[in-house]
Amino acid sequence: MNITFVNHACYTIETDDQLIMFDPWFSGKVFNNSWALIKDTDINDLDLEKLKIICITHEHPDHLHWPTLKSIRKATSQKIVVIIPQRKNKNVKSMIEKLGFAVLEIPPNREMPLFGGFSVANFPTGHDSAYVIKHKNRVLLNQNDCKLSHQQCNIIKNLYPNIDYYLMQFSLAGFYANKQDRESLLKAKTSHIEMIEKYRHFFNPTTTIPFASFVYFCRKENSFLNDYIVNLHELDPNYQLVSYMDKILLQNFRDRSLINIDKWNKNISNIVIDKTPIVEKYDLLNSITAFFKSNNFVNCPNSATFSFYDINDTLTIDYKNKNAFFDKNTKKSIAKVTSYDLNCFFKFPWGADTMNITSCFEVYKPSEWKQNLIFKDSIYKR
Repeated sequence: MNITFVNHACYTIETDDQLIMFDPWFSGKVFNNSWALIKDTDINDLDLEKLKIICITHEHPDHLHWPTLKSIRKATSQKIVVIIPQRKNKNVKSMIEKLGFAVLEIPPNREMPLFGGFSVANFPTGHDSAYVIKHKNRVLLNQNDCKLSHQQCNIIKNLYPNIDYYLMQFSLAGFYANKQDRESLLKAKTSHIEMIEKYRHFFNPTTTIPFASFVYFCRKENSFLNDYIVNLHELDPNYQLVSYMDKILLQNFRDRSLINIDKWNKNISNIVIDKTPIVEKYDLLNSITAFFKSNNFVNCPNSATFSFYDINDTLTIDYKNKNAFFDKNTKKSIAKVTSYDLNCFFKFPWGADTMNITSCFEVYKPSEWKQNLIFKDSIYKR
């Protein structure tokens, strides 16, 4: 099978008569417009006539990107099956079908045959999934963002003792510490590099391809994370370091990897930082009120108070009495946020997960902040 890296977490597997694509995200910003691709992908650069399958590892928008799926469907007319992990809530399946795709949900921890001699298996952890694709005598493990347990690693290794291609996220993604805590942020970066090596050592693949991190943090509040991005030159020189539209090789890639480090450095120097929109108090209160009206919950925090980058007053959310109000009491603030992100937090079912990944905030009371995130995320049924 011929494998081509496209962008971020997207790559294709091609045979004589079909093309399989993983996690396409070609352009635009995600996670409340806080992440941007280092370089966009022009859909016209891709030959999609053989595209038969799109595999989505999980529903984060840098993997399940609705505008990109729409552009693919508009550009092609053949039947395309979108493979997603099995979910109790059929909302994602229904939305993909409305775009004009067929959908196949695959159960966890079990290999399923596909047409064209392929098989696929997914191994979920939390909201993420690792995928294994097998074709004839070749095996590809796409661990992606998934932090596999030791037990899951053993299951995969027993099922697939000889892994040819191993793909793993190579840089930071989400909240690690406040921007003033340089020591913790540097530790997170080091720990992430060590984590990749730990998994690589366990699976012992023929080649390791770091990917799923060809992004930068593009809003003022999280731009500090760009100082802690893992650069390709900081990774093990035995890894296969790819650039856009590179063919994945099993050997003889060292010289190309060195060239790609220079390409990476040139691209990452062209980042643009955006200002965050401001949401009026009235609109923010309306979103909170709508959240209270549309959700029944019992196990919730008593209350939480937030301060803002862009509003002088603080906002207290009284969950028990389903009320919210502004005042000037900053001492009780559990975190500093933007009005835009807090509005998204309450407006969208996935708002808590997205909020955490943006890192566009500062946490003052970690346990209460975490309690709010867990509570809000528990309401979203996947």
